[in-house]
Amino acid sequence: MTLYRGSREIQIRYLGRGHTAGDVVVFLPNEKVVLTGDFLTAGMSNLSDSFPDEWVASLDELKKLDFDTVLPGHGDAFTDKAKIGYWQDYLRDVWTEVGKMKRQGVSAEDAAKRVDMTKHGAHLPIDGPGVPLIGVQRIYALIDQK
Repeated sequence: MTLYRGSREIQIRYLGRGHTAGDVVVFLPNEKVVLTGDFLTAGMSNLSDSFPDEWVASLDELKKLDFDTVLPGHGDAFTDKAKIGYWQDYLRDVWTEVGKMKRQGVSAEDAAKRVDMTKHGAHLPIDGPGVPLIGVQRIYALIDQK
């Protein structure tokens, strides 16, 4: 959907499932600004209602927009588009590692303690091994539905 407020063009875009099934971003093409809500934050996003297995592709759609500045749902605005890739890398790895635990019959509680995403600590606020239980539970639920 495109709206106009005077000479300002305001595009509201659905890029695919990510943080939730209904994420939209607001794109201001003349200003080269995208407002992402929790679809892309300055740090880590909550995975409780997410679709991590689809989020990476949805973020690829975001990368196709011509923007310079991200106004995220949480954290400071940023211009470093590499942050998108860092989050995509994390999502790929957390999906893979949690999926391995699920296939091995590890409980969600134990998987949350054992999954190690510290290799992403240079770009994301990760202090040590372990991932949020709510994210593991969501991934387990998504795997069960497939």
